[in-house]
Amino acid sequence: MKEQLKVALEGIAGDNGDAAVAAAEQIKNLPRTVEGLFDTGCVDADCFEAARWVYPVYAYYETEYNKKENYPDLLKQMEALDAKQKEAASMETTALFLDALIHTIDNVTPQLYEYYIELADLFKAAVKEVIADYYRDGRFADGSANEAEAEKLIRSAIAHAGETYVLLAEKYEAYM
Repeated sequence: MKEQLKVALEGIAGDNGDAAVAAAEQIKNLPRTVEGLFDTGCVDADCFEAARWVYPVYAYYETEYNKKENYPDLLKQMEALDAKQKEAASMETTALFLDALIHTIDNVTPQLYEYYIELADLFKAAVKEVIADYYRDGRFADGSANEAEAEKLIRSAIAHAGETYVLLAEKYEAYM
């Protein structure tokens, strides 16, 4: 399913959402975890890695094809994923979450302000936490084996948020 989601995201980037429709139908049929999240084990064993592929496609489908009917569900799942990443308390998990969240926000329409702003506020809070927890001496670090890749994802998510006006780029320039 991960390959199908990658193709869907490539299609979305190229303004062709056909693959996203088929992928979203599969996403909607996924079982749910106790927290109410999609059980993404068929995408990746790491739910945060899977979230990078699942939630942007789901958000795109909801925005473009389903009249935004499941925005409340999308928001609840993002909040549950945020709580789960806080429990995990690792830089890598936070990096994956930030990447998933900013690309999900990309596919949510600002026209439904209350949902868009809730997701943007969730992103801003997560960025502030990652800076407070892991930013030292000009870099993000936690001493883990995947530190360099996590730092790259964090910086990329912050830069993308600045480009899309979710964050004020000038304020977060040092972290990009």
